[in-house]
This record gives sequence, structure tokens and C-alpha cells, in this order.
Amino acid sequence: MIPVGARLTSYAGQATDLPADVFARQLQAIAEGRLRFPVAKVYRGLEEVREAHADIESGTILGKHAVVLED
Repeated sequence: MIPVGARLTSYAGQATDLPADVFARQLQAIAEGRLRFPVAKVYRGLEEVREAHADIESGTILGKHAVVLED
């Protein structure tokens, strides 16, 4: 169950509707600190997905929750 107000998204480079130059500008803005967003917590690997869901559902940790999957 995804709590109200939560959205799950992912990006693996497959978006065909996101021009490479636009994406590059966004990455540059992030690197320069002109575009910021709150990252609440980073989870590493599928074994931490359960913890990520629990944290999102609790609503006590504000900001973005990111799960990073290693290749």
C-alpha cells in the first residue's frame, strides 16, 4: 500500500520524452546547488526496501526517500 501523498518513481535512463540536454541542465543545476530537494534517507539495495516503505508509511521522516540499486 502506498500512503496518501506518497509517489513511487524510478529512473534508469530509459525516458524517451526527456531530451538529453534538458536532463544534463538539471544535473548541472543540482551539482551547482541551484536546484535542491530534501533527501530524507538513502536506502541501499533491495534488502532495505521494507525499511523504506515503513519509513514512508510512518510519515515521521520528511523529504525524499531513495532506494539505490547497485548493478
